[in-house]
This record gives sequence, C-alpha cells and structure tokens, in this order.
Amino acid sequence: MQNFFSAFYILHSAFMYDIIIIGWGASGLFCSMFLPKERKKCIIEKTNTLGSKVLLSWWERCNLTNIHLDPGLHYVGQILKSLPSFFHQFWPEDMINYLAEHGIETKLENNGRVLLKSGKAKQLVEFLVDASKKNDTEHLLDHEVYSIQQSHSEWDEESSIHNTLYSVQGDKENKSFVVTTSTGVYIAKRVIVATWWMTYPQVGASPFAYEMAEQLWITLSKPHPALCGIETKENVVLLAWNTVQATLTLYREHKIVYSAKWPLLFTHQGISGPIVFDATLYIDDVAKYSLQIDFDLSWTSKKVIQKFKLVPGDTVRDFCIKSLKSIEEAKVSVWWILLQDLDQHFQSKKIPWLYFIGESLDITGKTWWYNLQRAWTSAYICAHSITN
Repeated sequence: MQNFFSAFYILHSAFMYDIIIIGWGASGLFCSMFLPKERKKCIIEKTNTLGSKVLLSWWERCNLTNIHLDPGLHYVGQILKSLPSFFHQFWPEDMINYLAEHGIETKLENNGRVLLKSGKAKQLVEFLVDASKKNDTEHLLDHEVYSIQQSHSEWDEESSIHNTLYSVQGDKENKSFVVTTSTGVYIAKRVIVATWWMTYPQVGASPFAYEMAEQLWITLSKPHPALCGIETKENVVLLAWNTVQATLTLYREHKIVYSAKWPLLFTHQGISGPIVFDATLYIDDVAKYSLQIDFDLSWTSKKVIQKFKLVPGDTVRDFCIKSLKSIEEAKVSVWWILLQDLDQHFQSKKIPWLYFIGESLDITGKTWWYNLQRAWTSAYICAHSITN
C-alpha cells in the first residue's frame, strides 16, 4: 500500500507531456518545429543556452550544409546503402529553400559549402528557437537529465519506482517514459534523444545519451573523437605550421581503409587539416592503425624535404599514430547507435516511442560540413513520422 501511494504521489506531482526532446542542438530544435502543434511537448536542456553548438560552427559563421552531398561518399557508418533514401527526404536544397521562405539568405562558397549570407550563426539560432516556440514547444533550461526509463519496465524496489508506477497506471498498452531531472520528474508518451557525446564539453556535452543507450541494451559502436588532429610518435615540432600537398593513406592492420590527396598541416605534436580530420573517422583504436604520407615535392617546403630526406622517386614516409587529439578539440564524436536497431523514422525497434536523431546516429559526415545536414534531415524525418 505504501508503494501504491508513493507512485500515486509521483504520478500526480510529475509534469506530463506527449513528447519530450532531450537536447537543445540543431537536431532537437529543428525537430520541435515540425512536431504536431497540438501535442504538448518540451525540450529539456541541461545548460541555460539553446543552440550553443550551432553558434560554434565555423567560427560562428555557421556552415549550414553542402550542396555536393553524396551519401555514399561523404559519410561513414555501418549501413551506407540506406543513406540515399534517408537524405533524399530532406536534401541540402530543401534546407536552403526552407530558410529562404522564412527570410534567411544563404551563400555558396568553395567546395560546395553553404553559409548564412549574414555570416552570423546567431541569426539561425534565433530563428530555430523562435520557430520552436511558435510551434508551442516549451524550453526547459538548466534541467539536467538523470535517467530515462519506461513506466512498465520491471525494476527492483531499490532501483526505481517504475514497477509501482505501472501498477497505478494499470494498462500495458499505455506505455510511457519517466524522465528524472535535477528539477523534477517528467512523464511522456514519446522521448526523442537529440544529444551528442563528449565534443564541446564547454557548452554542455556529456556522455549521458551513450550511457543511457548502454543501460537500455541498444547496440552501440565504441565511442571516439573525430574530425580532429592526430598526434604522431615522430617528432615534428620544428615543422609546425608548414603546409604540404600530400596523399595520406590510413592502414588498419596492413589493409587500406582510407586514402586521399589534400593539403596537410604539421603541428607541434603531429598533423592536421581536412585530410587528417577525415582519416580520424575510421580510427577507433589507434594501436591498430598506421599512416603513410606521400609528399608532392612541388608543394613541399625545403624544411620538410630536408627533415624527411625526400628525393624524386622516394617521397613516401611511414608515421606512427600516438593518439587522436582530445575530445575538446574534436568537431564530432563517433558513438553510433546502429541504424539496424532503428526503424526508418529513427525509432528504436527494441523500445517503441524512443527516438534517436542527430549526432547519436550511425551516420557521421566527413569534413566540409556534412554533419549539420544529418541533423536537419534526421530531425525532419522523425518529426513528420509523429502524427498523434
């Protein structure tokens, strides 16, 4: 009887919603704009600012998307064959046109990059926030989420209240999620997880979504930072800030997994630049990988040539990877929830009405700004699948 009254009190003191979105970033805000207006919904965010990671995009100029997007070429993941049908539901041109319809102009720069004409990411964030609110979405800031659990789940008495909550509700078909936060308990029919792993911890990133997915037995890949520099065992400190044209080839236990030609930048501790950033998408365990760099002598400084004793016909050098740069310096994190465990609307096959969008997905773009399009597209598809 005591458990019954405890559950009854929690149910009646909890905040009730149809849909809860966890995470304030591009995918969370964009998704909230397209959800049914009549549904009671909210975004729960642990910080006091909405859209901070969008504000950081390209030194606050905000690279929206890339018109040269090729799903099979510009993304990595376990099921690449499913990506064309995914992206064609909301293509880069769709985002450009959508913004234009709402008075936000864009401009095209090199390599297909699409930026805001104003050059101010704040303009986009303000639009997303305003559109979200106009769609009757509540924004609950400074609410740190501690757990997400289903009300019908079988939990022991010490771990949760959900078994007794289910006894009060009484209907197995009336499933709901209980979201426990630093400010109270929230109950919703659907939960959309739109957080990322540990990149940009300075603006609120945390391992929460990864840990939650693990607890719910959702299949995950091993997390690691990506789109970042590589520290090498070779001492290259005297070459710092020298840029060369080179072909970088990444090997995993003697098998080529990535190769491309592009400018490469030496740093005090290793190498950087777009060609290096893309290589890091494949590196889940540095001990299993090695690098080769084939220098283009016509684009290589004398200092670099002398350092590696390069001569025509002998321009390839091996490099050992010491580590990837820190998570604070990475542009994205790779900790995929495998698409095989989600339906075509990014709903969990194991846990109905639980969705994952944005950076949590097994879809990670290479450099030249393909990852924001992942956020726009996944959010759009998820929102339009929810009709009640």
